[in-house]
Amino acid sequence: MQEECVSLQLSLNVVGVLECVVRRCLGPDGGSVLFTRDTGEIIITRHGQRILNMLHLEHPMARMVLDCVGAHAGVTADGTKSFILLLAALLRGIQDFAHIHRIGPSNAPYLQNLAHRLLAFSCQEVDDVITHKIIPYASLHCIRHSCKQNSSVLDLLVGGYVAGRLGIGQADILKRVLCEFYHKVTQGQDAVKTITFLHSHFSLLHTTVSGLSVGCSEVIEGLVVTRDWSVWTEPKGSAKALVIYESLGSPHIEASNNTFLCVQRDWLPCIDRVLEKRLVSILHLQVRVLLSSVKQPEVVMQWARLNHVALLECVDSARLDLLCHMSTTETLPHLPLQHLLMLNSCSRVHLGGHRYACLGTSLQTHTLVLCGPTPGILDQVVCVSQGVFTLLQHLCQTKPVNQYTDSETYAQRENTDVQEDPNDAVSGQSQTFLSSRDLWDRVIRTGGVLPVGGTFEFLLHHFLSNGRTRGDSESCRLLADALLCVPRTLYSRRRFMDVQTHLLSDLKQGTEVQGSVEVLDVRSKFGVGFSLTLPVNLESVSSKQQLVVSVLQCLNRLLRIGAILHTRSPVFTNTPALSEDDDDDEGVQ
Repeated sequence: MQEECVSLQLSLNVVGVLECVVRRCLGPDGGSVLFTRDTGEIIITRHGQRILNMLHLEHPMARMVLDCVGAHAGVTADGTKSFILLLAALLRGIQDFAHIHRIGPSNAPYLQNLAHRLLAFSCQEVDDVITHKIIPYASLHCIRHSCKQNSSVLDLLVGGYVAGRLGIGQADILKRVLCEFYHKVTQGQDAVKTITFLHSHFSLLHTTVSGLSVGCSEVIEGLVVTRDWSVWTEPKGSAKALVIYESLGSPHIEASNNTFLCVQRDWLPCIDRVLEKRLVSILHLQVRVLLSSVKQPEVVMQWARLNHVALLECVDSARLDLLCHMSTTETLPHLPLQHLLMLNSCSRVHLGGHRYACLGTSLQTHTLVLCGPTPGILDQVVCVSQGVFTLLQHLCQTKPVNQYTDSETYAQRENTDVQEDPNDAVSGQSQTFLSSRDLWDRVIRTGGVLPVGGTFEFLLHHFLSNGRTRGDSESCRLLADALLCVPRTLYSRRRFMDVQTHLLSDLKQGTEVQGSVEVLDVRSKFGVGFSLTLPVNLESVSSKQQLVVSVLQCLNRLLRIGAILHTRSPVFTNTPALSEDDDDDEGVQ
């Protein structure tokens, strides 16, 4: 067993290597990283989480940083590359601080205490600055500009997320398809509940097609099942469907192997009688579509052809459960006749040379079809699409939006003379219903979004550097200086100074500059203000706030490590338990 001492320089070296990889990929003008696998497959990507996951990291501290990044991405699905940049900037700031104050490696407890103070500072002062200064500015900023239109808020938010992960052409196409998918699914539905539904069931609400360009991606009405009909008979109009999870030809008899051998002679007639009885029951229920999660006997297929019943076999059980969840179902008591539901439509769709089944429900379900010329690009498109709904889910769960919703509901009840029954579930649902327009209006009014391009970092740096903080001044300065690493990576030195100057001038004047060519230069894809002719993409303030907290938590974990023990065998081994006789013998000896 070898012991490796951990120092601040070692942590900086490990994080610095990761920083060199992701630095060149930040922003819409960032480059891509090319990976080659052992199979010869080439993958070109600029998605931060995929880049870090593809690296073969041997150092345990690098793997620990990757775990922290993965935990943060699981919550917000955003800020992976900024996470590494901010962590490296904080480590450099602490190193410079230690050099100035002549803090050597022997004073590791002081550095650990400093990391703990930084984390406590983020939970107190940073949260207060964001709540009372940045969020009001974001709300006023968005209300005064074109993003207050309902149709553009989602486009700008999705566009800001996709632009940093895909190429320009692919990002524009995917943004259009994702916004179309969102609007079709949320039409007439509660926006928050629908976003939660899309986030939870995204794996079942999308299907992939390899070999086609990303531009072939589309939204199809109905739930697409990646299986073709075993027996296809197109029903006219709505049809009654039966969902089963077992073979119709297997009687539900619990018997041991010996019992099976005893009744083997009567087994085939028993199967025929049970199968015939079940098929008669299906016809009696007027079922026109049979959906099965397993392969059915050949006689069932023949029966379906003769009776003009559509049969779909080997369907994923989770997809069948989702179909039952989205429809009004009737559970049947006799196994394996499980669920009876009504389908609005049944059809066949052709996707990339394959024929799939498409089922329409009463909720007007839609399926997102994602295409990609290669498996690598297709995986990126799927990962980015899923991240969009994770981002929207996190944005809807933010504290300001929920507080705004609760206060508005309370105000509506105060202005209404009608007394509601607290046990009335329908009345409660009507009060909490939130349309898509209302949702994005509340996101704007609560300051939930800001323009991309380092606006959040500029603002937080300014307020921390020039405000009166009640907490630790050293922690405040270290965090404020480290925040500028993101806009410094995005911009050239001259452009960085221009953007920072315009933002500070806007804060001092207290008014927004509209339509100014100086603020929104056509040559740049970033900006501090909005223009009616050149809209700037948006990003979530809550995701940025979570990023700062996650980075400081990872920094706290890094600086608390004193040594690394390299072992060639597992630390915990399964030793045989000693009996009481063995214990007595050892005691006598």
